[in-house]
Amino acid sequence: MRRITRKHLYVLTLGLVAISAAVVAPVLTEQTQAQVATTLRLDLRALEPLAAGHYEGWAIFGEEKVSTGKFALAGDGSLLTLAGQPIDLFRSGVDLRDADSIVVTIEADGDVDDLPSGIVVLAGPRAGDRAALAFPVDLSAAAGGYILATPTDDDPDNDAAGVWFLDPAGPQPSLTLPALPAGWVYEGWGVTQGTPLSTGPFETPGGADLAAAFSGSSSGPPFPGEDFVANLPAAIAPPVNLADGDSLIVISVEPDLMGSDPTGSGPFSIKPLVGEVPAGLLDHTLTPLEQNLGSVPTGTATLGGPPRATALPSTGSGGLADGDGGLAPWQIAAFAALGVLALGAIVRLSRARR
Repeated sequence: MRRITRKHLYVLTLGLVAISAAVVAPVLTEQTQAQVATTLRLDLRALEPLAAGHYEGWAIFGEEKVSTGKFALAGDGSLLTLAGQPIDLFRSGVDLRDADSIVVTIEADGDVDDLPSGIVVLAGPRAGDRAALAFPVDLSAAAGGYILATPTDDDPDNDAAGVWFLDPAGPQPSLTLPALPAGWVYEGWGVTQGTPLSTGPFETPGGADLAAAFSGSSSGPPFPGEDFVANLPAAIAPPVNLADGDSLIVISVEPDLMGSDPTGSGPFSIKPLVGEVPAGLLDHTLTPLEQNLGSVPTGTATLGGPPRATALPSTGSGGLADGDGGLAPWQIAAFAALGVLALGAIVRLSRARR
């Protein structure tokens, strides 16, 4: 019988180690990659500082949403921590390069949970190490106009004190606006004497808005709009005259968190339609608004991190690991077989020495 020497056992041991490394390394590589530090850089355009609330980035992995960090914006658009310190990169222990998409939301002050609010201001699918970010609704078809009128009071001489988004020929809606996702509503504004006055938030141009803060005692038409004839703020000297040559009419897109705006009472930065009211504009004259798509934010998310280790396939019938990163059944069987071989070799060597 051929004698098993130490050399044979040494070779067998090396073979066992090599095979074990080939079996286990991909599993360890997969587990290590899940813990590798990666970075996120956000370059945002046309997004403005918030009077209240803050922004937060998110990496989306299927149904899982991982926060990449809260932030505010400086006046020049640069990113700041909530304490006011500059932000260059966000760092994460999760490999953000595996994310399906990158999202930026608006969160209320005092937010401490680990879930997004649902007010998505920017979003985009990941393509390689980048994601092109855009507002979730295309506003390029927004169009419409307004009339000056005060249907909620009895004064026939103050029609320049109100604005309504309707076409008097119908009457019918005068605005063409796409439907907004949850978390957003439209809102009309009359900006006069340097002060924005809300006509009220609304969801559709074909129905009344949700407020009548400055209206008179009579009912208004079933369209968005407002008469600025009562309960005016102290900054406004009555009577309001929107046809004074210095006033604006604005349609904005506003964050909506369970019926309230977490960013404050002023107009949000997204204003798809804006119009300067001509001086002396006649009441009940349909006047067009101009598109202002430069106010719609965009951005780029850039993902970075260390080079990825090359691993063999980790799923499927021929894979090296099961679905949750553990050993596949064939791996366990291979370890058992190698153990039997090693034990047999040791027994043989022991007998040969007797």
